Amino acid sequence: MNNNHDNQPVDAAALQPKTVIKPTAFTPATDRAPDSGRRIRIGSILISIILVLCSAIVWFIFSARSVYIEVDPASNHIEIQGGIKLKLADRFLIRSGDYQLSIEAPGYYPLKQLLSVNDQQNQHYTFTLQRLPGHLNISSSPATTAEIRIDGELRGKTPTTIRDIAHGEHALRIDAERYLPFTTSIEIEGLGHEQTLVVELIPAWAELSFASQPAGADVYIDENIVGQTPLTTEILQGEHEVRIKLSGYKSWQKKIMVTANQPFSIPEIELALADAVIFLETRPSSANITINGEYKGQTPIEIAVAPDKTFDIRFFKQGYQQSHRKLKVKSGDKQRLRVNLQAELSPIEFNSIPADAELYVDGKLRGLAKQILPLSTKPHRIEIRKQGYVTYQTTVTPRAGIAQQVTVSLKTLRQARQESVKAIIKSSAGQILKLFHPTSVIMGASRREAGRRANETLREVNLSRAFYLSLNEITNAEYHAFDRSHSSGDVQGNQLNDNRHPVVKLTWEQAALYCNWLSKREKLPPFYIVKDNKVVGFRHKATGYRLPSEAEWAWVARVQPNQQQLKFPWGESLPPPTKNGNYADDSAADLLGRIIHGYNDGFVVTAPVGSFPADRKGIFDMGGNVSEWVHDYYDITIGQGKQSESALLGPASGQHHVIKGSSWAHGSITELRLSYRDYGNDARDDVGFRIARYLE
Repeated sequence: MNNNHDNQPVDAAALQPKTVIKPTAFTPATDRAPDSGRRIRIGSILISIILVLCSAIVWFIFSARSVYIEVDPASNHIEIQGGIKLKLADRFLIRSGDYQLSIEAPGYYPLKQLLSVNDQQNQHYTFTLQRLPGHLNISSSPATTAEIRIDGELRGKTPTTIRDIAHGEHALRIDAERYLPFTTSIEIEGLGHEQTLVVELIPAWAELSFASQPAGADVYIDENIVGQTPLTTEILQGEHEVRIKLSGYKSWQKKIMVTANQPFSIPEIELALADAVIFLETRPSSANITINGEYKGQTPIEIAVAPDKTFDIRFFKQGYQQSHRKLKVKSGDKQRLRVNLQAELSPIEFNSIPADAELYVDGKLRGLAKQILPLSTKPHRIEIRKQGYVTYQTTVTPRAGIAQQVTVSLKTLRQARQESVKAIIKSSAGQILKLFHPTSVIMGASRREAGRRANETLREVNLSRAFYLSLNEITNAEYHAFDRSHSSGDVQGNQLNDNRHPVVKLTWEQAALYCNWLSKREKLPPFYIVKDNKVVGFRHKATGYRLPSEAEWAWVARVQPNQQQLKFPWGESLPPPTKNGNYADDSAADLLGRIIHGYNDGFVVTAPVGSFPADRKGIFDMGGNVSEWVHDYYDITIGQGKQSESALLGPASGQHHVIKGSSWAHGSITELRLSYRDYGNDARDDVGFRIARYLE
């Protein structure tokens, strides 16, 4: 840069010697260029920040949810803690998530809870604040002290302030002695406010006035003396017993009904002179009394009578002569009259067999029972006693002028016991049992008898102990009362478990435990000894329920009145008569290998007990339906001579138990015979049981 102002070209060589060129100091034109650059950079940053903020606001606006929180009461303070939120008018802009919400209003319990904002764009939440309890300032008049009950709960006595009563309607009751209860409903405003209530109580009494002629009589209200006539007094409402009493006069007595705040006056009472009192007694006592023909009761007795009159008093007692007296008394008198009654006798002739029995009359020994004895004409308890005989008791009433005789033949204790024994009894489970007095029975069968088995050894057993035997086999229903879980099942779809069918598929031990259960129900001594639910023995003298012995079963099934013994349940030959019992018949051919051809009893398997005719002793199904467990252990070596009481119940131990009688599954000559003996331990679908017990 130079200072030349022309634009002509200059020769540098020509000018060089003449001109000296000096450097000029450089001076910047101005310092504004660097300041302007800095301002540009700051502005850019600010613009960027504004853009970021605007973007964040736009992002928040588009990602936030509109939440409207409605609160009752409307005057409140709402605070949401956590996260970014923006309040626009009556709404909050807030992103989805969980927040802690707090709402407060004067007079209300503050509310704090979790607010969960979901992804819905517009959300509405409603909250109701609970009012703070209120306080009640309460007093009563004219009774200044009265019990206060709110909703039935005692809260104090007036005057007082009851604090912290929940907002809302409450039942209020005020009780004060001698005032009517005050009841009302009161609305508690709450909000911590204090309300005032003054209760005006209404008296629960009325004023009553009494007067009597003569005056000065004591006035009793419900047996409490309240003053003397003339009298005005306050009496609580309700029914009361009023009595006016003055010495020398009859008491006046009446029930009155008092209504609160309704005073009234009883008209003047004219008191009558007091009755005379007579006290009547007789020897002996309990004599009937009439006065002037009117019955008054029995001696000893106190009777009030009108004064200055004559009374005819009569005394009556059975067995004694009638007596009477005349009596006159004055007002206020008290007299005692005692009369000795004279016995009225009539002879009774007594005779007894045996002649040396003793006679007791009304519990007192009067000598031998053969005599003529005068007795008073009243009922007497007569006893004629002799050791070893049953005492005879009766009541005898002798009649004057009528001859009577008492003749008695005393019964021995054994005779009486036999006569008192019931031929038929019913167990607590409903079974009917019949009493038998057995004789002897021949067990087993002759070797020549068709169908006989080797275990049917002939032997005679003498039975002397009376026993009961159930008419029917135990049913499913009867067994279920003992064991609900037991099921008799079915045979190829043929049901065995119907209620009236005999129970099957049980072991001998289950049958024995049922017997003990039945004994326990009737408080009888159990026959079987049980440990850990296992039968380990028996008590041969016990009278509790048990299974019948094999000998008892055979005696009932076989022995006839003429002492002949049956071969089959129906007689001596095959086949059985039509529908004589439930055996293996044509209907069971598909189930069984051997049947009675041409016989049809109508049942494929078991039948309801008692479906067929009873035998000659009145017992059902001793043949057919199901075979039966009996008490005895199984033994084939039983010989002659084992006749003790315990031996009649079979061996003391063994591996198996005897099964007697044919069943629905039997159709051969061997099984149908009454001497047939089976045995086992396991449950079968054709084996059940019946029960027995000794008489004594």
